[in-house]
Amino acid sequence: MTILYRPFLNRIDLYKIGFLISIAVVSTIPWDSYLIRQKIWTYPPSVIIGPTLFEIPAEEVFFFVIQTYDTSLLYLLLNKPIFQPSYLVSQARKASEIHVAGQALFGVCVLVGWGLAWRGGEGTYLGLIIAWAGTFALLLWTLSSQFLVNLPYTSTLAPILTPTLYLWVVDTLALKRGTWTIESGTKLGIFLWDGLEIEEAIFFLATNTLIVFGLVAFDHAMAILLTFPRLFPRVPELPSPVMLVQALLTNPSKYDTGRVTGIQQAVQRLQKKSRSFYLASSTFSGRLRIDLVLLQVPHLLILIVC
Repeated sequence: MTILYRPFLNRIDLYKIGFLISIAVVSTIPWDSYLIRQKIWTYPPSVIIGPTLFEIPAEEVFFFVIQTYDTSLLYLLLNKPIFQPSYLVSQARKASEIHVAGQALFGVCVLVGWGLAWRGGEGTYLGLIIAWAGTFALLLWTLSSQFLVNLPYTSTLAPILTPTLYLWVVDTLALKRGTWTIESGTKLGIFLWDGLEIEEAIFFLATNTLIVFGLVAFDHAMAILLTFPRLFPRVPELPSPVMLVQALLTNPSKYDTGRVTGIQQAVQRLQKKSRSFYLASSTFSGRLRIDLVLLQVPHLLILIVC
């Protein structure tokens, strides 16, 4: 995937990947360290090279990095043709209902997870997964759900499900070989298929969901910053985390709906009249791409008339 995406890779992509990897490592280390110290899972000494970080083997820390990198690259590949500003919308009743329903769902997951973890026993591992992942999912959903649900499924579900299925297969092989072991007494003993504990299946689905939710939130913030120059007159090539959060917290009622509608109409015309023009615009980034999309439409119409 690195080779495939290399011709399109730019500084904002590197920034985005690095940003997500940093968050993934920092947010996962305390949780993973706790699981290892509580003997919820263990690693035989013969299968690890030795160095640890807060009792987490170096290989496990590397996994936090490489999983985030892999899923991020697939997301970038599938989203390269997508013009994110055209998916910005102001609050609507249906979108608000989906937003609230998602918050309720993730909120329930967090409560159920903490309940299982607090009770202990066979639901401990599953409860810790749901409580940890649900908390971050709730936060990201709250910030960017209305943007996320507007994106094509190929841009969101595909980069979640594809690496999840891949990791399910790899994890099955690792568990069967005894590379690591989930201790009895903290797991349900239910298998998705032979060799794959249900907790592990949920873990990989949850972590890939969090990665994609994080990437969508980043793109949502960038789309807001670049689409509304009146709200954000000066946007650096690599916005600070503070600026990204400010963009996500902007009330949709402040959006220039006329500008969003104009962008959406321009994209529809380009996709209908000249797919090549539209795809060519994806090689540019920032406000330059928005300007090119808006400028290409009148030029394209002139060419058609001529």
